[in-house]
Amino acid sequence: MPRVPLLRSPRSATVVAVLAIVGALLAGCAVGPDTGPGLVIDNGGGGGGPAASTEAPAAPALNAPRTDLGWRTCPDDVAGRYGLSATAADVRIECADFQASITPGVATIDAVDVAAVRVRLTSTPMSAAPLVLTSGSDIPSALTAVLVANSPGRNLLASHPLVAVDRRGTGASSPLDCLTVRERNTLLDNGFDSSDAASGVGPRQTRLATTAAEASDGCSETISPHQLAYTAANAAGDLERLRTIWGVDRIGIVGVGAGSDVALAYAGLYRNRVARLVLDTPPAYLASARDRAQQIAAGTDAALTTFATDCASANCSLGTGARAAVLSLIDRAASGRLATLSDADVLSAITTELAVTTTDRASTVARVSRLLSSAAAGDVGGLTQAATRARALRGTDGQLLSRCNDTSQPVGQNEIGGLVSSWSGQYRFTGTDTALSLLRCSGWPAGPAAPRPEGFDVPVLLLTSGYDTINGGTGAGALEPLFVSAGAKTSTVTWDGLGFSVAAHSDCAADIVTRYVESGEIPDTGACPS
Repeated sequence: MPRVPLLRSPRSATVVAVLAIVGALLAGCAVGPDTGPGLVIDNGGGGGGPAASTEAPAAPALNAPRTDLGWRTCPDDVAGRYGLSATAADVRIECADFQASITPGVATIDAVDVAAVRVRLTSTPMSAAPLVLTSGSDIPSALTAVLVANSPGRNLLASHPLVAVDRRGTGASSPLDCLTVRERNTLLDNGFDSSDAASGVGPRQTRLATTAAEASDGCSETISPHQLAYTAANAAGDLERLRTIWGVDRIGIVGVGAGSDVALAYAGLYRNRVARLVLDTPPAYLASARDRAQQIAAGTDAALTTFATDCASANCSLGTGARAAVLSLIDRAASGRLATLSDADVLSAITTELAVTTTDRASTVARVSRLLSSAAAGDVGGLTQAATRARALRGTDGQLLSRCNDTSQPVGQNEIGGLVSSWSGQYRFTGTDTALSLLRCSGWPAGPAAPRPEGFDVPVLLLTSGYDTINGGTGAGALEPLFVSAGAKTSTVTWDGLGFSVAAHSDCAADIVTRYVESGEIPDTGACPS
């Protein structure tokens, strides 16, 4: 299909595939945690919805595609892009892409190229229906799918392939590149500058807010008129486009972390197109920016506290005072005394290394401990490398714009100082960083409110972990009012192991997901041992 070159502003000569301008309407276009025994059942409750009838309707069918994407083998491409080790010999990684409207539901010839990665085993039946996986704006969905393949949750792939869809503007899906290097660094450092680090957070707030406004103006100029095209709702529209290409009535969706925003937006927009819905360590949905940030601050602070406890108990390289040692390192960075690393860098490095892991819990804790103790002793090479990787996986321009497009009820600049003061005491590890991060979207356009599901045709399976260092483990509870009001039948499975995605890192949870996908029935609320 012929394309018209994108017109770029002078500041954006390096824009990477922001949009694909097509000449015809789209309608015509072709980590490894500790595992344990099975689920421990808690018969005290099964979620927020009404009790199931004794004769529940049959689950909607989940069918294999009638027509499929043009898959090509690409394990080296994916491994190289995300710095991953080789997968097992029986894992197959395949790539494809498709085009979706830049504004789903609105007539336009502008499109985005959406990247999909299919992960399966050599033994996975070719006739098996795929599950669509999205991790939203947290990390590229393709990376999350490969984590499944490299971890105990790989059992999930035995029955169904995963098709990971990178959220538009991120990963390999028309990735955005619209910030200057200075703007990007200032935002990811949360306004840190070693020249005035001793002056506290005041100068950081001013610098961060000013730079966010400048970045918004420049990025908006680059992608105009599509500044609001990167919402979770539009990402859900990309999944709907995939469903129509496949020619199936319904799809099964696994939303991991912020991918749950996309999954719930899909359920709100396309209720009768959902065959299965799994929400894995979700953050709060439809919450204000402040409430969502506080939920994440609390959850990730608790996860880092667990890391420090694990570390001390194992007599790790940080010693028995591991908590104090980590806090000291963060404080040193905040005061400009850790080479070029900011406190935001240190936190991002720690949380990403703990989350994106394919080794067992003890090995991961020991490895991250060595990174931190080496930095504390003056060798910051390993920690700097980890911080660089974290920026590549979690701090791209497209991820920033997506989060800002999704912002609901933003926090005023005059409120940030109070939140820093309050949260730094409540959440010693993450409070200051999370409060300052709210300023990254200052001046950025926010899209319309995310769609609220009014009902669910299928039961919803929730997986949650208290050791998730990206979103924390309290988001599932925050979703309870939504499910109650929608009359949803839900079940929550908890697991306290380490790593991003419960399904990826717990064979018990992966088996539960498999049974749900096969039957359409959820278990009683319970727990998988970690």
